Amino acid sequence: MKLNKRKFLKLSMFASVAMLVSAMSTTNIFAADQKYTIGYSQFWGTNKFLRTQVKGAQKAIAEWKQKGVNVELIVTNGGDTDTSKQVADLEDLYVQGINGLLIFPGDSIVLSDPIKSIYNRNNIPVVVTDIGLKSGQIVSYVGTANEKGGRLAAEYMASIVPPGSKVIVFDHGPAVQVIIDRNRGFEERAAELGLKVLPRKVMKLSLEDGRRTMEDTLTEIPDIAGVFFQNHAPTIGAGATLQAEHRLDVKLVNFDTDPTAYKMLQEGVIAGTIIQDPFEMGYVGMNSLLTHLTGGKTEPYIELPPKLMTPKNFSDFAKEPQVQN
Repeated sequence: MKLNKRKFLKLSMFASVAMLVSAMSTTNIFAADQKYTIGYSQFWGTNKFLRTQVKGAQKAIAEWKQKGVNVELIVTNGGDTDTSKQVADLEDLYVQGINGLLIFPGDSIVLSDPIKSIYNRNNIPVVVTDIGLKSGQIVSYVGTANEKGGRLAAEYMASIVPPGSKVIVFDHGPAVQVIIDRNRGFEERAAELGLKVLPRKVMKLSLEDGRRTMEDTLTEIPDIAGVFFQNHAPTIGAGATLQAEHRLDVKLVNFDTDPTAYKMLQEGVIAGTIIQDPFEMGYVGMNSLLTHLTGGKTEPYIELPPKLMTPKNFSDFAKEPQVQN
């Protein structure tokens, strides 16, 4: 596609959402009735987690409208799990003349390329939510403290399996920065706590691959005690295998949930889940982008704290957007 010409450094800091939004609302000085067109490029955009990010962004847009800043939001879905489709979406959004970009990238390396060659080159500001980019200039990154989440998962795993047990990571995103961070946090902390961390198994992000990989693992490592996942979909598949094989002694701990995974956690098939806040990611991300566009000061790196959901406290999460049908 021929494009018409138009017009991170990662800091070690944490910012509370309340302080950030307060700063945004008090430091901006702008003329009334400004209008911006914002693109939100998403990978796997039919996923409830990502749709929740969009709802957060829409809430921010509604609040900015009351201040005289009007926003047209264009949301694209990168073919559910097709990185090349997301690259094409970024090209299309540029041609539509957007003033700023929010992006949930499907690959931290592949998606860096169009960010640098299209958006950085044409001075279009970019805010990244959830999954970071390996390179390219961005206004803000808004996501979970992923390494901390991995460590939290390891600590919980160590509390529910016997000392010295074998544990393993099922890795569906070896080139995705947040997954790299989660895996590192889990494996390092699990080893510190005396668990035997086995080499990772790489798999596809799907329910069926979770089922198949769990079946293979039970055959190869019959004394496996725990598995760590970075997404609920393969966890559901693995849980179905454990139910069929009557092996609920194997503990599954994962990131993220949906109504099916939430029910499996209530039933004890899934032992624990690290909960993120996708609504806040979209909300804070949109606030950061509009703050930048209107001349305000933004934070370059914003991490949101993860939470642990277990069969003992699942009712505390009943109103989470990821849990609602």
